[in-house]
Amino acid sequence: EKRKFEVDLPFHKFQKISLPLPLPQMSDEWGFATLVLRIKSMQLLTTLKLLLLERSVLLLGDSFEEVSSCSCALMDLLKPFEWASAFIPVLPRKMLDFVSSPVPFIVGVVAKTEDTSAILDDDRVKEAIGSGLSVLNLTTGKCILTKEKDVAQILKKSSNPITQLTFYQARMEELAQNENSSLRSFKQFFQCGPSPKERLTMFSMKGVIKKYLQSLSGDLLDHPENWKKYAIHNEATDTYEFAPSKFVEPLREQIMFQLKLQEMIAHTQLFVGFVEELQTSKLLESNSALFIADW
Repeated sequence: EKRKFEVDLPFHKFQKISLPLPLPQMSDEWGFATLVLRIKSMQLLTTLKLLLLERSVLLLGDSFEEVSSCSCALMDLLKPFEWASAFIPVLPRKMLDFVSSPVPFIVGVVAKTEDTSAILDDDRVKEAIGSGLSVLNLTTGKCILTKEKDVAQILKKSSNPITQLTFYQARMEELAQNENSSLRSFKQFFQCGPSPKERLTMFSMKGVIKKYLQSLSGDLLDHPENWKKYAIHNEATDTYEFAPSKFVEPLREQIMFQLKLQEMIAHTQLFVGFVEELQTSKLLESNSALFIADW
């Protein structure tokens, strides 16, 4: 039997409060689960990359709890990085001019399903998409990526599927299909919380995402003093100033030598034999090969 937190307030108008323990985390768990089930994990990872590039994200949904919890979930997922720009979980629709803001932002807007198209067709939103804004439509599950030329190309060329995320995505969708799953309703999730399997799957997914984001920081997290390797020391003031070029140069060399290794391997007889074996196995799988073998 689940442990519960219960409070019986001494007022006639208030019902007894009963919540499961551990208490459900509405943004960290329900918001995250909603993003995964609606937007899908790989598009979610692309969105996090956009935020790391300090590009704006607009979330559209048809309920306040959905939009606000998903907006907060994006902030939580950025760890160990911290969003340092504008953050408005729910922005009134009449203030849509804010999408033209020159500073990066994470903003949520609540709109009825039939009004979502009008927002996407708004000239202000269209212009913003061309200059760095991406839109997550929680109602339709569509992710409209920015059309900013350089950023769009970088995202496309650097996109690599993560097998573990694909596996956990399928697991989450399977768990959510259960008619008793609290992931189907904000109210039910608040009252009952996730099942142990749902909580474990979410924990594992967030672990994979966190590991990926941490890999983008190189060896900075390996030791508390590692950041000094990529900083310029000012002897007069005895202060350090981070130099991005010192951080990027070793990574560029690593990629260059990795590419050189790949090129050398591709020219070996061993690799050529490997490709020929793949060609042979593909031929054996064809209908023609089966016909000849039967004959």
